Amino acid sequence: MKTILLKPVEIIGRCPANLSPDDVLQIKGMKLENPGMNNVCFLALSHIPPMVWQLQSESRFFSHASCPGCTSELEQENRVIFLLGHEDKWDLCQVISDYLKLRKQFGETKRSAVLRDEAIRLQDQGNYAEALHPMREALKELQRAKTT
Repeated sequence: MKTILLKPVEIIGRCPANLSPDDVLQIKGMKLENPGMNNVCFLALSHIPPMVWQLQSESRFFSHASCPGCTSELEQENRVIFLLGHEDKWDLCQVISDYLKLRKQFGETKRSAVLRDEAIRLQDQGNYAEALHPMREALKELQRAKTT
């Protein structure tokens, strides 16, 4: 089975387990390893198994999952968005995640869409390492467009 990495990429409100975007957990088979030894909220993990199964079956190589949210502080939403991905494709997973977040916030330029499409074409052919370059360029294009 593939090793799956799991990382908080967005924290809305406050994570009651104090996870941060610097934390990276590992799922090896059915075992969750926590190299940083930080706390993990069991509610956050409740939505993750279906995504892990998809990733381990290799029907996908990355995904996003959200914990159901915590109601310990009703006046504030507390929720964590996680990135899950194959360890051997982790750099590509992170670039795609960053790209999707920027695209959601600011839209997409024509050039970034062309580069994204090229990266997807390479991924569809199984060329994940080659897909990283156009995906990084697409992310850089959105970052430039955001600042102008």
